[in-house]
Amino acid sequence: MRSCLHSVSLPGLPTLEVLRQAERHDYRAVELNAEMLPWAPPHVTPKTTAAERKAIAETAKALDLTLPALGAHIPMVDADLASRTAAIAFVNGCIDLAADLGAPIVHILSGPSPQGVSRDEAWRWFMEAAAQTATHSEKAGIVLAIEAIAGHMFHSVDDYHRLRSDLPNVDWRVNFDPSHLIVQGENPMRVVDELADQVVHMHLKDGAGRFPKFTFPPLGRGDIDFRALTDRLRAVGYNGAMSIEYEAQVYGFKLSDEEILRSGRAFLSIVDVA
Repeated sequence: MRSCLHSVSLPGLPTLEVLRQAERHDYRAVELNAEMLPWAPPHVTPKTTAAERKAIAETAKALDLTLPALGAHIPMVDADLASRTAAIAFVNGCIDLAADLGAPIVHILSGPSPQGVSRDEAWRWFMEAAAQTATHSEKAGIVLAIEAIAGHMFHSVDDYHRLRSDLPNVDWRVNFDPSHLIVQGENPMRVVDELADQVVHMHLKDGAGRFPKFTFPPLGRGDIDFRALTDRLRAVGYNGAMSIEYEAQVYGFKLSDEEILRSGRAFLSIVDVA
């Protein structure tokens, strides 16, 4: 397993500085954020220039950092067809970006079900989007993974099983974020027990409370038994990135960039991640 820092953890720093700070704190990898959030602008997008792409790849190589994944998070079940089409284009652009950067995985999400739209209809839209982006990712040599998100149309462990049933010929994988499962009352260990062969990337972010009244507190202050999860993942052969995704500032836990970097790396050591 590789220690990894999700760039969304340091939204105020430029991309190259995130890489430098990660290396300085002994992380071995950096996951890149392409999602626009209310508290965090993206570090990369499909509009990232060729020169910027080259600088990111060369800096990571010089620092002996890998770029294991890129988060192309954009709602893909909007009621407006043009918005859904634009979302697919955005994800496909992120897939091309990942190929340029040498990042082997791009992960996506569904977004919430639009008001007034049945879940079955939203599910159909997401299956169409997943199939189209998976076709593009396969051509680019990039692995496409899906993250279950609390409050989104695609949100549960059972949704992964339904996906496998509905798209049996699509090579999709799992971006495993236990925080979104724990706050829905689900046991994250189900992912390890039932979908271990599909897990290609993991977020380390804690969760407490129950959706919609929940928080993502600093690691170790929530309800997730990370030691049990990492031990079981290691036992079944997972050897991918363990990515620190710090979003606790949204819930009032204010840490400096230095504290985020140090505490994240220390937590990875606790769960025996190099």
